[in-house]
Amino acid sequence: MKAEKFDRETFVRRSKLYVPANREKFVTKAWTRGADCIILDLEDAVAPADKASARRMVKDDIPIVARGGAEIQIRINREFEAEDLDAVVIPGVTSLMIPKCETAADIQRLDRLVTELEKERDLPPGKIQFDLIFETARGIIRMEDIAEASPRIVSITTGQADLSVDLGFTRYPELNFDQYYYPETKLLYAARAAGVQAHGMGAQNNADYVSVSAGKEAMLRACRYAYKMGFMGTSVIHPAWVEAANEGFSPPPEEVALARRVKEALDQAYDREEGSASVDGKMYDVANMKYVNFLLVRAEAVEKRNAEKAAALAAAGHTA
Repeated sequence: MKAEKFDRETFVRRSKLYVPANREKFVTKAWTRGADCIILDLEDAVAPADKASARRMVKDDIPIVARGGAEIQIRINREFEAEDLDAVVIPGVTSLMIPKCETAADIQRLDRLVTELEKERDLPPGKIQFDLIFETARGIIRMEDIAEASPRIVSITTGQADLSVDLGFTRYPELNFDQYYYPETKLLYAARAAGVQAHGMGAQNNADYVSVSAGKEAMLRACRYAYKMGFMGTSVIHPAWVEAANEGFSPPPEEVALARRVKEALDQAYDREEGSASVDGKMYDVANMKYVNFLLVRAEAVEKRNAEKAAALAAAGHTA
């Protein structure tokens, strides 16, 4: 199996909106929400008795939720993974969200299953990506190896709600940082080492992405905090968080403007055979140039993604 080339810097999936695959009223509106990615959920958002019917609905949901230019991801059930994969390894699916990741061997086995289905259905080999969720202590401990288990993996995240259950503690907003500092920090390092993106809100107190009562400013502040820590996107269960995630996980305009000035100054310094330059009274050198280049590449990729979605929305006749 040969996976498509993945570029961590230009891959833009800032907002991933959960939508129950069997809830028509949510499915029909999802494409208007502006999310980079829509997750058709077959797991937690679907009642046990409705799993089979939700699975059958995915193929009809895809063209609806894709109208606004969002990528389509499916969250599968681990206990029904064979049935889910059989239903969702189909055209139009960009990636699979795999919950409860605990061993590299499990991910490699799922990779083989998807590869077989791609081959049977004449789908491009390796095109369907994996987005991993770590929700148990067992998975957190083995995170580094699991993150490198398959070339399909493009992002990893923690599932704080299920993780709290597995660890046996009650979640308190004022203790979010203390409770999740270790797994979230480990995730950042594991993602970087594996060359994939770290997703999520990180460890921060009083930031609950399931709540909209905090207001737009607080939502944006939480997303910007996660961005500054090194996270590159997050999943949300309420559409009110989409705008905050898109903005919060994008390079801030003022930082992009400064990066352009620093790059120009350093390029001129290099032409003079000098290794550093001063901008606004601060010295910048080669190490700074590496981040400047990343920031500018990232900003260009975000701008391109925004344009793609805007064009799709316009073609579908939707106006903001």
